[in-house]
Amino acid sequence: MFLAGSIAPIPWELVLLPAGASGFDPLIAALCAGVGASIGSIIGYLVGVFLGRAIIMKYGKYFLISTDTLHHAEQWIVRWGAPTTLILRSVQYLPYKTYNLAAGISQMKFSLYLVLTLIGTVFRCFYMIYFGSITQFNTNNLIFLMLIFFLASILLPLTRKNYVKTV
Repeated sequence: MFLAGSIAPIPWELVLLPAGASGFDPLIAALCAGVGASIGSIIGYLVGVFLGRAIIMKYGKYFLISTDTLHHAEQWIVRWGAPTTLILRSVQYLPYKTYNLAAGISQMKFSLYLVLTLIGTVFRCFYMIYFGSITQFNTNNLIFLMLIFFLASILLPLTRKNYVKTV
């Protein structure tokens, strides 16, 4: 979860859904996964702080980060402030990795960023692990659920360019 929470393009559902299906306690697993992903998100924040916009714009494509999504993430910070962290870390398929970079670039207060990231990430991990746990005794359901999340993770970025321009 550390790598999935950082700027590496690793889908969370490949870790969290099987963790739930394996019979782990959803609350304890969510806390562990949420802490790991939150620590990983610090990498994105620090990259934003120390390397800044120019480096991210130049090399972001290697981490599936576009200039447009970075620009929009910065606009969200300006418009809605720190609570944006909680929302983006809580909801699957929103550009939270880009937001981590934007939070660092905009010099958001680190302690506030970290607390809101932890709360949102633990919530997100909990519901994904819970989805995995309800498929615990039915392997076909688990495979179907993983396939749905995997396809969504492929298809949504393809449509995101149109979505981001309208926001």
